[in-house]
Amino acid sequence: MQLDKARLLVAQIFAMPVIHEMAEKGDKLSSHQTDHGMKHFLEVAEMARKLCAIVSARRPGALNECETDVIISLASLFHDIGRAIDVEDHANAGARWAQKFLKQTPLFGDEEILPRSVRNRICRIIACHRSGIVLNREFNDPAWAIVVLADKFVGDEERVRPGRALVLGMLTILGLPWIPLRKGGIHDRVNFAIKKVIPEANGDELDLVLLLDQRVCDGKLVLDTYSNRYLACDRAARYLGFKFRIRFRTVGEGIGTNTEIYGHHVHADKWLRVA
Repeated sequence: MQLDKARLLVAQIFAMPVIHEMAEKGDKLSSHQTDHGMKHFLEVAEMARKLCAIVSARRPGALNECETDVIISLASLFHDIGRAIDVEDHANAGARWAQKFLKQTPLFGDEEILPRSVRNRICRIIACHRSGIVLNREFNDPAWAIVVLADKFVGDEERVRPGRALVLGMLTILGLPWIPLRKGGIHDRVNFAIKKVIPEANGDELDLVLLLDQRVCDGKLVLDTYSNRYLACDRAARYLGFKFRIRFRTVGEGIGTNTEIYGHHVHADKWLRVA
């Protein structure tokens, strides 16, 4: 399939009702967690586009157009679609679903489908996007590294479900955000504390800038809660030729919105604080 046709097929897939239906179903089955619906799918796809631009600008030739416009776009869109089938094993379930779906989905008015090699690569990325898998395998695909980074970079207060966000907002005002809302509620608290996520490139460093409301939690709790996630980011970034760094900037009532408090280089299983 020619690249221009493949791009049209990607656009077609993004708009297909079945994708939205699968996202909604998976989000309902994941209601005990933060948001995993269509909004999350699209946010990860958008973050992947931003990261592709960063990598291409600083590492010319690291990614080709098929990787950026087709493989990464669809793998990032589909990364959590398996939650509609099996929440716990959603990576493998999603890979199987995507393989069948892509094999049966031609461009409208055309009989052509994506080549087998492209389909297989998309499905391998979906199957291997979770942190536990990333930390036990060596990267061999820049598109895989981009999708891993995009998935782990997306996570802020917008992912906290409205009812829990309302309660967390009230608890924050009362100085009691540490009160757990539910089993696993620490993830709600950490996401609620992160007001915005900004990817930045500084020379050979890829920075994840987190605008953090320290009234909700401090940076240490963020790092402790999502240690495997950020270690996976470190591996992906290093494969792409970058050093990975997390930087916190404080936000909140009475606090400047661009006050950088500290950053951390990721190394092995340690957070190395940098001034």
